[in-house]
Amino acid sequence: MTTMRTTHGAGSARARRWAGLLAAVAAAALMAGCESMPKSGGLGGLGSALSAVTGGGSGGGTKFDGVLDVVQGASAAFKDYTAEEQRQLGVEFSSVLLGARPLLRNELVQRYVNQVGWWVAQQADLPTGKDGKPLQFAWRFGVIDSDAVNAYATPGGFVFVTVGLMRQLKSESELAGVLAHEVAHVVRGHYLAAIKKGGFAQMAGGVVQARAGNAAISSAMVNAVRNIYQKGLDQGDEFDADRMGMLYAARAGYAPAGLPNVLKMYAANSAQDANYNLLFSTHPAPADRIAKLTPLLGEKFAGAQGTGNEARYMEIRRQLR
Repeated sequence: MTTMRTTHGAGSARARRWAGLLAAVAAAALMAGCESMPKSGGLGGLGSALSAVTGGGSGGGTKFDGVLDVVQGASAAFKDYTAEEQRQLGVEFSSVLLGARPLLRNELVQRYVNQVGWWVAQQADLPTGKDGKPLQFAWRFGVIDSDAVNAYATPGGFVFVTVGLMRQLKSESELAGVLAHEVAHVVRGHYLAAIKKGGFAQMAGGVVQARAGNAAISSAMVNAVRNIYQKGLDQGDEFDADRMGMLYAARAGYAPAGLPNVLKMYAANSAQDANYNLLFSTHPAPADRIAKLTPLLGEKFAGAQGTGNEARYMEIRRQLR
């Protein structure tokens, strides 16, 4: 991704405009319904896959291939933030991302990505908030007009993929796998954990003051968000999002191999390609990620039947400049 440079005031105003556009596109996608989306359910062996992916239960502390299951930690993180605070954080995070590159001005592409993303997001297990009730995320999906190959998520349910990444994908199941990975970051609380780990636990409270014009808090928030995206999440969080993302996509009726195929594409591209620089610097090596997913794909997901929707995806890809 290009270097993130924007003033907070201009970035926030832009983010609010884009948030409104995304809301309209998402609403239109929901009104269109999911009649054209893959059918969920009926995926043989998915129950055992769920058990293996989540470590055999909903509690934390279990291990899967040496990666700590973060369910318990995620729940603790969510209890520190209301749904509204998370949404406000999402807008602020988006202002930094969209301050670097804007959304692609193509309603057909945006509507399509929102429809696929929303359908995948419905398959995720929701965490609980401060009141002990499941959190409902106002999901918004967008395509950033950038040649960089990457995808991003924010607290509260904003998810972005780049034009550069979409040009490299070959099927709807691959897109679903990428979006499901980002959805997992949101519902598993990975960005909230990064906020706390980075010493920015009071950031949510500062959102309200920042919106009232407190420049000092505003500047600190922008710097914190830049730091999170430039540094990346913990490797354990990325592995967790991979395996949960593969599960969500399979639940949505997509071929489970979608995300592993994307990782193989990453592995096949040279680290010298500048469009992959940020992706490679903030994520574990593609080969390591593939190694974590291969046993699941060959065993627990072996009976899962899903669609790729290659032709439909390629029609959309031809819309990209």
